Amino acid sequence: MTTLMQNIPVKAVLSKRSLLWLAAVGVLATLLALLTKAIMDNPTPSQDIRVLDWVAGWDLRGLTTFFDVVSFVTGPEPGIIYGLLGVTFLLLLGKTRPAIVFTVVGVTIGLVAILGDFTLGEIVDRGRPLAGADNPTPAFPSGHVFGSTVFFGFMGFLAVYYQMKRKLLLPMLAVFAIIIVLVGPARIHGQAHFPSDVAAGYLLAAIWLLVIIPIFMYVRGTKWMSAWKNRENPAVVACESCMVASSIASVVVLDPEEGTATKVYVPPPLVRILYWMAFQAKFPYETNTAALASGKYRRQIASLLTVHRFGKDLVAPVITIDCTHGNCSFVTEFIPGELAKNDEPAKKFLGEVSESFAEAGLSVWQVNPRNPHAHTNLIRSPEGDYTIIDLESAVISLFPAPGQFRSSLKSGNLPIFDDIDFPRLRNFISTNEAALMTSIGSDGVESLKHATDHAEEAINTWKAAEPRIFGHLIAGTYNLLNLKARFQHLMGALMGADAAAELFLNKGIDRWEKQGRIMPSDAAGLRTRLSSRAARYATRHLGVHLVMSAIAIPIPGMRSLARFLWTFSFWVKTQLRRLRRKRVVDADQIPNIHTPLVMGLALVPALGGAAYLASSPLRSKLLARLMLDQVAWKLPFKLYHRTRIGRWLPPPVKLTGPQSAGEIPAETS
Repeated sequence: MTTLMQNIPVKAVLSKRSLLWLAAVGVLATLLALLTKAIMDNPTPSQDIRVLDWVAGWDLRGLTTFFDVVSFVTGPEPGIIYGLLGVTFLLLLGKTRPAIVFTVVGVTIGLVAILGDFTLGEIVDRGRPLAGADNPTPAFPSGHVFGSTVFFGFMGFLAVYYQMKRKLLLPMLAVFAIIIVLVGPARIHGQAHFPSDVAAGYLLAAIWLLVIIPIFMYVRGTKWMSAWKNRENPAVVACESCMVASSIASVVVLDPEEGTATKVYVPPPLVRILYWMAFQAKFPYETNTAALASGKYRRQIASLLTVHRFGKDLVAPVITIDCTHGNCSFVTEFIPGELAKNDEPAKKFLGEVSESFAEAGLSVWQVNPRNPHAHTNLIRSPEGDYTIIDLESAVISLFPAPGQFRSSLKSGNLPIFDDIDFPRLRNFISTNEAALMTSIGSDGVESLKHATDHAEEAINTWKAAEPRIFGHLIAGTYNLLNLKARFQHLMGALMGADAAAELFLNKGIDRWEKQGRIMPSDAAGLRTRLSSRAARYATRHLGVHLVMSAIAIPIPGMRSLARFLWTFSFWVKTQLRRLRRKRVVDADQIPNIHTPLVMGLALVPALGGAAYLASSPLRSKLLARLMLDQVAWKLPFKLYHRTRIGRWLPPPVKLTGPQSAGEIPAETS
């Protein structure tokens, strides 16, 4: 939880510091006044001309193009674009008052630049060098230098103030410094300004930075921006003694007296847009009770995992979920202590937690040490223990936890948003059950299994209410291209093909006999025939053909070809065996069922699945009728009864009852 409300005490300003600030502003203002007076007395001093000629004479390859680029990126048009992008980004994040501050700073830069042109510029009334003679605006002071110095200087101050990571901070400050330093020579080299114009721009920018930064510090010290955030969320009603903290998508009311932390999700437009783009649904933690329930059970699982790993519960539990007032509130236990710092002990703890969670199948974004805000989800107790206070995400992630990528593809859980790899979690519980018994006890193991079952039920309910188009496409594509799994599934089906075919035919005989469509003697004869060694061998291959016919293959004709190749391979095998040894006359020898007739019938679409009925052990009109009748009996929408197919397929039998031979007894499938 990225806390926006910071306890920044407003200290009494030391007189020494005030004097230093006044002295700095006074020196800069005096220098600017003296420079302005000097240019008014002599618009083209010799020193200016010499420096201008020297800089304009730099003749390095590509230098002119480079300086043109610097002049462009520090111009007013790109500056307006920077401002609009920054304000838009802050508004999408829901940070209204930071956006206002950013706008005020940008407008101030523009106004001061314009006023400089209409005050100092008009007072000095100095034209531009020869290369810029067609530019009618005053040259003194340089607006490029002033605007870029104030803007990039203030951005650098904010990066330092908010303690950006060193590996990002140093390169950023270096880029800003290079732009500020080079914009002056770039304007002189292009003969758009005299050196004194550039110097005046730097002096004016330094003065305004000394004004803007203290104002910003004062605003931050009064918590003005945080107060606005709280007033924007009427769903949050805090008591007088409560503390209010905010994150990117929620506001949390901390009540130490009641021992609760009440979180209400009010995500900004950017968070809503990202979630909708990923799952085509509203942000779930606002009103989706199943999503919040999954968060409750996920915390229970995480708590037991921390007990198993660290010997103590290090996750703030959920007390209740309240959705009676529109937006749901997620109430957890208040954990006393201080927010953890982004230091090595916190990173070490987060690394161990991430490893434990990933091994058990939990998502790890909120506790990933690579997440720059993960440490804000921890509270450090006076004893030095860390407690996880937030496991619910605000934004989606494209990267599953280590070891969970294939499972995410298979289940369609991409992008990632507080998902659990349940097969991995159950395998973890089963594999480590003995160790879990030792660490959390038998009651803890039962609680872990109970929380896992309820979390899966809640997550399935949550996801079933969302379209999740991309997830379904990813899962479907993965399953289609996962040839290994499809092959294993096929082999599993083929292993039981003979039993399935025998059961299929015997059920048909039982149904005929029950409905009086076959004489008992004929039914007994069919069962005896199917139980013979030769028939069982043929039935096994009949079952394989039926399985092949039921497999979904997008390429037309592949199932027919597969049936043909299956029979052809066994026919070739039989012929080779006959060539290698003499024929043995054996009464029990199984006849060759892989005949050219069977191969030809196997190529026929739809009917090819029953090609082995043409083999000698199964060649019978009665079995052919039985197979067709069983297939018709499985047709959907009660087509078997509606079309009265049954009157044509069973053998003609004289019935002793009141029914005629063609009638079908009323019986449900």
